[in-house]
Amino acid sequence: MIHAVEVQILALLLVASLVAMGARRVGLPYTLALTVAGLVLGFVRVEPLDQLHLSGDLLLLLFLPALLFEAAFHIRPAELRRELVPVLTLAVGGVLVAVAVTTGLLYAGLAWTGLAPGFGWPHALLFAAVISATDPISVLALFKELGVGRRLYLLVEGESLLNDGVAVVVFVIVGAALGFPSSHGAGHALHGAAEIASFGVRTFLWMTIGGVVVGLAVGALASLVTRFTDDHLIEVTLTTLVAYGSFLLAEQIHASGVLSTVSAGIFLGSVGQKYGMSASTRLAVAEFWEYAAFLVNSFIFLLVGLDLAPGELVRHAPAIAVAFLAVVVARAVAVYGLLPLAGRIGQPIPTAWRHVLVWGGLRGSLSMVLILSVPYSFEGRDLLVALVFGTVAASLFLQGLTVGPLLTRLGLRTGDATRLPYDLARGRAIAARGALVALDALEEE
Repeated sequence: MIHAVEVQILALLLVASLVAMGARRVGLPYTLALTVAGLVLGFVRVEPLDQLHLSGDLLLLLFLPALLFEAAFHIRPAELRRELVPVLTLAVGGVLVAVAVTTGLLYAGLAWTGLAPGFGWPHALLFAAVISATDPISVLALFKELGVGRRLYLLVEGESLLNDGVAVVVFVIVGAALGFPSSHGAGHALHGAAEIASFGVRTFLWMTIGGVVVGLAVGALASLVTRFTDDHLIEVTLTTLVAYGSFLLAEQIHASGVLSTVSAGIFLGSVGQKYGMSASTRLAVAEFWEYAAFLVNSFIFLLVGLDLAPGELVRHAPAIAVAFLAVVVARAVAVYGLLPLAGRIGQPIPTAWRHVLVWGGLRGSLSMVLILSVPYSFEGRDLLVALVFGTVAASLFLQGLTVGPLLTRLGLRTGDATRLPYDLARGRAIAARGALVALDALEEE
């Protein structure tokens, strides 16, 4: 007997595959193609998919660990340490500044224009928390293609990885203040600035410190285990346990599952991968998590499209424009305001790079997951979903498609795109040589 859920999942996989093939054929970044597919699904209701809804907790548990672990596993800690001051400045201070500025601008803009009656401070603050994390997948892919300097690449990637955790912590605090059911919540809606501030500081410290400690412990244990096995299937399974286990363990003690997964991924990707994984295992792990990230991104964008009521984007297009402008201005305030201060401690960030950090701060998957996790009972949820999806779509299209020309205009395009086929061919040759060496070793055994 075929169940509806099975049909829905298969239908999503089919749509994701078709979108991926179409995107590759026309040369469109996959995230942009997914945005288009999500928009189409939002307006054209398909019977098997129309009834697919997942709970907020399930969305966070299924999707976030995979996205975070895949990115964290490939971070180079030594390089990240060298850029830790500007990365932390943007990931922590930048998120907090952006949330404050976005909240004020969005509330003032919608109140002044009258575009969204009933849209109050709680809605503006919740939107700002949800949209605060950057997700520059398409920008980083463009960086690779155009040969942008490694340091700028690391700044964008490192900030994106760490501000995910900070953004989720801020979202949890805002949700608790609004009375959302959560394991991190206060058990009731918070009242008064003093109570909210006290709860916010305590929660922020516990979630960040606790999450990092749990993640490092899990990553260290897993790295030790990898030294006693050389089976790529077992080690791929182990990385899955680390990604989801670190998240669940941290959540169990009311710490940040996001920061726990990120910390575990960085530790396992550096120590465990270096000392406990063979070349074949590293390849298997990389391919597995690349596929997992592909699936998760596909499901997120398509599910948001399904969650949109028909016509919501068109109806709220002016409000979405205000929201997008508020997000861009807030990003500019954070980058231009904080990076000069960070430059006094570490190596200064060139002005041209700041322009790229502002315009390259795209929004994406994490914002989608967070807005889908908002309870259906929250008044104004449909408007917030439309604002978030519309802002993410505008960010991916307007910013994602113009970052390349901006890099060229600023003289930051140091590579040559015509070398890409050569680099790919050279990579295949190196991989083939490594495979032959491994086969020779097996034959000798």
